[in-house]
Amino acid sequence: MSSRTLTLAAALSAALAGVPALAQSDDRPDEDALFGGQEETPPEAPASSTEDSVPRDDDALFGGDGAEARPASTDPTERQPTLSDSNTGDDRDADVLNGPASRSAFDTEEVLDDPLKIGGQFYVRGFMAGSENTSLRNSAFSAPTLVDGFFDARPSDRLRGYIVGRLSYDPAQPPGTAPNALSNPRVLLDQAWLRFDIERTLFFTVGKQHVKWGTGQIWNPTDFLSPQRRDPLAFVDLRTGVSMVKMHLPWESKGWNLYGIVVMDDLGTDVGAVTDPSGSPTSQAGGNNPVNRLGRLGGALRAEVLLGPAEFGASAVAQNGRRPRFGLDVSSPLGPLDIYSEVALKKRTDRPLYRIPAGTTLEDIAQGGVQVESYVPEGLTPQVTAGATYSFSYGDNDLAVLGVEYFYNSTGYTSSFGYPYLILKDAFNPLYLGRHYGAAYVFLDRPGPLERTSFNLFTLGNLSDRSFTSRLNVTHRALTYLTVEAYGSMSYGRRGGEFRLAIDVPEGLVVDGQEIPAFNVPAPTFQLGAGLRLNL
Repeated sequence: MSSRTLTLAAALSAALAGVPALAQSDDRPDEDALFGGQEETPPEAPASSTEDSVPRDDDALFGGDGAEARPASTDPTERQPTLSDSNTGDDRDADVLNGPASRSAFDTEEVLDDPLKIGGQFYVRGFMAGSENTSLRNSAFSAPTLVDGFFDARPSDRLRGYIVGRLSYDPAQPPGTAPNALSNPRVLLDQAWLRFDIERTLFFTVGKQHVKWGTGQIWNPTDFLSPQRRDPLAFVDLRTGVSMVKMHLPWESKGWNLYGIVVMDDLGTDVGAVTDPSGSPTSQAGGNNPVNRLGRLGGALRAEVLLGPAEFGASAVAQNGRRPRFGLDVSSPLGPLDIYSEVALKKRTDRPLYRIPAGTTLEDIAQGGVQVESYVPEGLTPQVTAGATYSFSYGDNDLAVLGVEYFYNSTGYTSSFGYPYLILKDAFNPLYLGRHYGAAYVFLDRPGPLERTSFNLFTLGNLSDRSFTSRLNVTHRALTYLTVEAYGSMSYGRRGGEFRLAIDVPEGLVVDGQEIPAFNVPAPTFQLGAGLRLNL
């Protein structure tokens, strides 16, 4: 078995931990408040833009106050200082040097006095995972550290350059030395893009950037422009950006937005949001095919439309070597509720699925008594998310949010007996593995006298294999720039299911002509974790 397979198997019992919740209306906590991350509305886009998919503003992301230096005066009649202000008489040289009063091109574009901002995030965590038949001293432990640093250059309101670099390190993990192993420590480029416009009408963002589409909060199948699925069970979204050229054409009078994108990364997304113990995705660009030919470039289109109180979105993505994908999404208030839904459509699949007879074990396959059939389904393979939230006030200034979400995955499996085989085939996709999923949660935003503390209690379930996890997250703003996080979770339901994954592989097992090293994944029982986040 490859080292990647071993990494996946070892990480599965601890990969499911985090903080999902959401709300949609303007006067209620948004997705970022509930999930712990923060997103930005494009500074150049009109207020009517509904795209929730732009690079993050780091004054918000890293806790800054968002203040910018005052722009230079743009009054064309304002007199500029000249050398003659300090010289008298006929100074021929001064007259030649001064010439008529003038303004630079930067001044006419309202150049900022302080165009460069530098900041970052220091995020250290520690967590332990208990499992069946494992003593406390032998329980898994990890202490990953994440450091982000950014440079944000905004010489004018029409030009911006942005870079985010990332360093991750986990002292509990050995350095990566094998060809397929992740390095530890690990350095990544998260974002590097340049933004400008043409006549304040057509807006461009060029480079490595984040773009999120769709309305789903836990399951987001129309998030086409990311090679990895978002892991909703994480305080921070650790996926890196995608290289692309994004064109945005807003229709301000109607509040509509049109987007055209040229993609320069492989957008394969059949592999789920598997992360290594440090929290970084186990793969960089989804697929394994480099985009180094013009024919490998991808393209995407999206339209966002406001019709009354409802927001509708339609998107499409195409790339050579990947099947075209189409998405529809909607969000709208409905009485006291905020409802949302999204549908992702694709013909067939990019990777094969497997038919595994009921009750089959790895030993059955190894002994040749059971044949596993790989196949690609015909026709459309839809994925559908639907959810609703209800926000209400209690006490004087306290707010609570109740939410539910359902996910239907037409290509998902209906039972758990084939999971060990899927891991060996690198086809185990957490949170996109089963046919039916559900979630429910309650979010309390700074209740009562706890003005700096928020609570989030939620349950996720794979309804197909009947395994579940419940978790309580606590977030406390200790100081202006320091946030303290803590959580506790438990896994229950059917043993061997996605949230109680248990695998026992004996020695000498040969599957599909490949000898499998013996390994064991005990069923998880509980997790405890804490983190400190310093934002500058």
